[in-house]
Amino acid sequence: MQTTGTLSRDINAYYEAWAKMMITIWQDKVAALRIHDTGALFSSFHMELLRQSGGNVDKIVFTYLYYGRMVDMGVGRGVKFGDYMLTGKKRKTKPWYNKSFFHSLKVMNEKRAELYGEEFQAIIHEALNF
Repeated sequence: MQTTGTLSRDINAYYEAWAKMMITIWQDKVAALRIHDTGALFSSFHMELLRQSGGNVDKIVFTYLYYGRMVDMGVGRGVKFGDYMLTGKKRKTKPWYNKSFFHSLKVMNEKRAELYGEEFQAIIHEALNF
């Protein structure tokens, strides 16, 4: 059974690894979909782990060029989100963001539940074996 300090190290390491993997996934998607006029979007991905005073990760912040979201939705360069219904103009969507992010978020939440469940078991075990 692990202790609370071990859990904090494990979960913080998991968050950092998860955030780095998300950037790798996004960069792979951007490359595969050939979203690379200048390469600026590919190289703009960054992450930051914001920590509480005790050192635990409180929030993960991802930054990248905003136009990447427009490419993901198939809008931009004069084409608004609903324009294709009225004018027939349509840009091709290149979905690099939503599907991979929300799938990975679900996986991360399942891992968190597993790690916190193990901590809960350790606490109950210690309490019953005083």
